Amino acid sequence: MPTVERDAHSPAAPGTVQAYLRDFANAEEWDAGTISCTPVDDTPVGVGKQWRNVSEFRGRETTLIYTLEVDEPGHLRIVGENKTVTSEDDMYLVADGPGTTVTYRATFTFHGAAKLATPLLVPALGKLGDDAQETLQQAIEGLAVA
Repeated sequence: MPTVERDAHSPAAPGTVQAYLRDFANAEEWDAGTISCTPVDDTPVGVGKQWRNVSEFRGRETTLIYTLEVDEPGHLRIVGENKTVTSEDDMYLVADGPGTTVTYRATFTFHGAAKLATPLLVPALGKLGDDAQETLQQAIEGLAVA
């Protein structure tokens, strides 16, 4: 299972950063690969909330349904699935002086024929991680300091 892990920093407090990241619709702003990310229904953001995420990966659009599975102080876990891949995204938030360090870890499990191609996808996943780190950094740098 390939895993991509990157860090980003914000001048805002952990609670402010977590409130922003827990609403996965904001992935349109902070995830370089995301084209659109919309709630599946009108339920409030919390464990069990789902979003339909359309992303571009290796020049192709793919849609995953993401579910917020963990929403605890300092830890978010959002899992996306479709017939080809399961993406387990863990975000750990730690106070860093007056700001926050976010460690973003994405683990990918490929299914079916895509599973055979996993070794070939590792470089593209690394590039995806680099791009996401850059856009995540930009987005959380702009959060209001609380």
